[in-house]
Amino acid sequence: MTTPTPRTPARTPAPAHKPARAALLVATLGVLGAALSLGVSACAAPPPQPLTRQQVAAPIVTDPANPCSAQAAAAPAEPAAPQAAPAAPPEARFDPAANSIVLSAGTGVTLPALAQAVGNPDLLREVAPGEWLLGADLAVLPGSSLQITSATARWLKLTSTAGRFASVKAFGGGIEIAGTCVTSWDPATGTVDTNVDDGRGYLLARDGATMTIDRSELRYLGNGDVESYGLSWRTEGTTGKITNSVVSHNYYGLYSYEVGGLVVADNEFHDNILYGVDPHTGSHDMTIERNVVHDNGKHGIILAEDCVDSVIRDNVVYRNNHHGIVLYLNSDRNTIEGNDTFANAAQGININESNDNTIRGNRVYDNVESGIGITQTSQNNLVENNQARGNQKDGIRVVSEASRTTLRANTLGENGRYGVYVDVDGDVDIAGNTIFANRSGIMLKGSVAVPDGDNRIFNNAEDAIVDD
Repeated sequence: MTTPTPRTPARTPAPAHKPARAALLVATLGVLGAALSLGVSACAAPPPQPLTRQQVAAPIVTDPANPCSAQAAAAPAEPAAPQAAPAAPPEARFDPAANSIVLSAGTGVTLPALAQAVGNPDLLREVAPGEWLLGADLAVLPGSSLQITSATARWLKLTSTAGRFASVKAFGGGIEIAGTCVTSWDPATGTVDTNVDDGRGYLLARDGATMTIDRSELRYLGNGDVESYGLSWRTEGTTGKITNSVVSHNYYGLYSYEVGGLVVADNEFHDNILYGVDPHTGSHDMTIERNVVHDNGKHGIILAEDCVDSVIRDNVVYRNNHHGIVLYLNSDRNTIEGNDTFANAAQGININESNDNTIRGNRVYDNVESGIGITQTSQNNLVENNQARGNQKDGIRVVSEASRTTLRANTLGENGRYGVYVDVDGDVDIAGNTIFANRSGIMLKGSVAVPDGDNRIFNNAEDAIVDD
């Protein structure tokens, strides 16, 4: 996993003075004395310390013939944990109409045990020591669970050829993946399948299933069909977690639908075709923390459509092809805190039609557009104690109908255009911020009132506040 150099969050300096309201109306009143007063105050208040940027590696290159890491490929099999002898062998059959192996009974069933129960090497066989090829879908039903771990399998290859592919799906059962690698595989070419247009194998848990993943690699999985995105948890009552793992080159890195309590921690998501991490429609009470999310085809992390009451914390999100972190369409009451989000092709953090969220203590820098955007009909969002620096447009951008927004105690500097850009008809509270070395400090459009004066605004190239 690519691990950026650890960083220590910078503290936002305390306000040093409170210039009079007249001193802040420079652009509107053209009062030369007020401008001079701001300049004198700035001399007494040095700018914040330079921001220490994350040091990151160059984009990762993978070999389609050997997609698993050298460490995973060379790792010796771990001894299996002691388990009680099963009461009965696993119950498994092949359903030719569905082209699926159906595991209906047995817990902790390993691939060797399943292969023995099925008795058909065209469906499941060991093709090299620790390497298994699945030739048909595998369905894990309630009352059964599948175990894919380094004790018996270091690499599971899901057959994926033109118009034919195999997937692993838990319909109320359990899947445990630990210390191993799971990829698509085309036996004819001896490589993973890089063409998603004709389908590609995937992992799915739904209908009250549990899927847990740890210390594993999940690569080159999924396609654009519903439920087939690569790595998915679906429907209320389904649960699980993914920790300490690498997810790359999937259609979506991770997807969830109406799932509660999902834990996504200490992973790397990179080079996925669309999103890195995409909890969707009604997913809730999730913890997404300490992940490194980079070089994905659209957003790095997005909570979309009624995803509520979740935490996105201490992630490093960079070089994604649109926004870094997004809350979209009624994704309310979430907390985004302590993240580094930088060098993304659009905004570092984007809040869109979502309400009552807290964006706190993030470092948002060097993004192609603005650092933090509060947009569309977003209401009652708190943006506090963030650093938004070096973004090519604005530090914080509040537009459209995004009213009742509070911008408090942020450090907004060295951005290409404005420290704060506001264009709404509604209430925006701008207080206690340090705004410096932008083209202009604050640009106000619409009906927003000029701030009352407890912001530190200095060393901007043009104006402190422009009230348009």
